[in-house]
Amino acid sequence: MKNIPNQCFLLLLALGSVACNSSPNENTETKTENEAVELATTTASSGEINGVDGNCEAPPEWFSGTVPTPQPQNFPQGNDVTNCDFHLISWQYFLWLTEEVNGKLRFESFYTNNAIHPNSKNDTNQVLDIVEQALSKGMLIDQHGRAVYSNIMINDVYRDWILDNKLYDPGVFVGFDSTANFPVGSMSLKANWKLVQPDEDVSNLYTTKANIQLLTMVDGEPRIPDNNPKVQKDVEVALIGLHIAVVVEGHPEFIWATFEFDGNAPNFKQDSSGVVIQGMNDPVSEKGWLLYKANTTARKTNVNNAEILRFVNEVNQTLTPVTQVARQYAQGGGSPTNRGNIDHLNANVKDQLKAENSVWKNYFEVGAVWFNTEKGVLQPNWNPNVNSEMVTGSLTLSNATIETFTQNVRSQNSCFGCHNTFPVTNVLGSTDILPGKNANTSHILLKNYQGGGEVNRSN
Repeated sequence: MKNIPNQCFLLLLALGSVACNSSPNENTETKTENEAVELATTTASSGEINGVDGNCEAPPEWFSGTVPTPQPQNFPQGNDVTNCDFHLISWQYFLWLTEEVNGKLRFESFYTNNAIHPNSKNDTNQVLDIVEQALSKGMLIDQHGRAVYSNIMINDVYRDWILDNKLYDPGVFVGFDSTANFPVGSMSLKANWKLVQPDEDVSNLYTTKANIQLLTMVDGEPRIPDNNPKVQKDVEVALIGLHIAVVVEGHPEFIWATFEFDGNAPNFKQDSSGVVIQGMNDPVSEKGWLLYKANTTARKTNVNNAEILRFVNEVNQTLTPVTQVARQYAQGGGSPTNRGNIDHLNANVKDQLKAENSVWKNYFEVGAVWFNTEKGVLQPNWNPNVNSEMVTGSLTLSNATIETFTQNVRSQNSCFGCHNTFPVTNVLGSTDILPGKNANTSHILLKNYQGGGEVNRSN
């Protein structure tokens, strides 16, 4: 694995425009700056989180030697928690996951989503096997006409809970306790990868070699077939996006955070209050980006190609039309405190990474979303289209490379719009309707229950 030559790019989804009220779970500053400095001295090395809203900074100890292992069981609670804390632990997880261990990034040794089955419980053989984006079924096509690939990973806590409760068995899952939550420390990831082209400058990106499944014509459309897809080995790929979903103490809904490469795509213009003011007939940027052609108008960005995609050359795996990507909501929206914390922390982390000349200085947190537990907690039969009062953080969060085509769809531009506890009613004739459950936040479980395919809820 290596870092190869340059261009410009990384984890999640969030809600429509909902106002954020000040609370200990969102943006109330409950620790003074002096208190935070004292706490950082004693807790940074243990991986504990103590953030200050308005001055959200990562402890220097994270950048001198090994990144402290995150301690989700010690996440601040009640009046001690700040908005900054959620972004801090998101960044800590990103740094920890991308740390090299035995010649690989830590997350590259995580389990595949197949590891929820007893017969494949030790599967860490990562293959890039996803090209369709969730809900839209569109496919992000880069400036070279190649599909952008994804893969999903889980940690041992996530896997073991499913195995121990036999939730891989649809007959068990359908009758499982509807209020049971994933345990603290459970984590799932979705990584997004661009295929590196000959002589392409990717020196600012993390690159590695991966096996990818190839596309062919399926029901008249370019797709990866469900059965026996062809695999190309040792393809050079560059990491452009990473979703991190993790359960910390007091938040069984998961914190959903997302990161991107700096140079992926431009942001829609917004005013100082965070309101988007981008003219749809105006260019989003005058310069070219990794996934955006210079001077493309906003109206021509993020166009879903689900029904019009075709091969230019199947042998070369090139497709048309190319997707012009723009990020509709910088920082994923949210309150001024939320947006300010994200910007301040991103700058702080980057400054500290520059001293190490780390490739990760070229990545940033787009945002994160979670629950304000004073206003509601995870419970069965919930989704944000019914009640979004408790959702807080980056309320219109999307990763521009993973949720390209749903950024402007209010019911879909939210992590919890997909990852909620509603029933699953659109099932095969022989499969029982799956009741609302807290565990339904897991699409890995839902797809297994359905036997594959898009997750279809009764929203």
